[in-house]
Amino acid sequence: MRFFTYYFILLVNLIIANDKGMELFDSGNFKEAAEYYRSILIERVEDNAASFSLGASQYHLEDHASALKRFEQALNSEDRMLQSKALYNIARILQDQNELDKSLSLYKKSLELNPNDIDSKINYELLKRMINKQDSQNQQNDQN
Repeated sequence: MRFFTYYFILLVNLIIANDKGMELFDSGNFKEAAEYYRSILIERVEDNAASFSLGASQYHLEDHASALKRFEQALNSEDRMLQSKALYNIARILQDQNELDKSLSLYKKSLELNPNDIDSKINYELLKRMINKQDSQNQQNDQN
């Protein structure tokens, strides 16, 4: 009985902790959310969900290098949905950095993990069209 009570209290604390971080993030308090997730990672270094959430906060704070590292850490998760979300966000950062082929490849991997991800589908198709258009323009320029 004592173990059950301890486990239940621990579970409730984790749920409340996750809600606090999400509440900060959802309200646009990205700096506070990042600080919160950093504090979580001090206690639970290998918490892939906290790494992902810290990366998302850093992305919104325009610290793309740090966000990229956190999303890459989240890829260590066994949760395919979390991996898919991390790949999607890495692809977005690389697309912003004009690394289009790498970005396209990561959107595709994200879709392989979660075929129902609408954002990945849309971004994959749009980027594929953009790359094809650029390739066509480059071929026309080469012919001239």
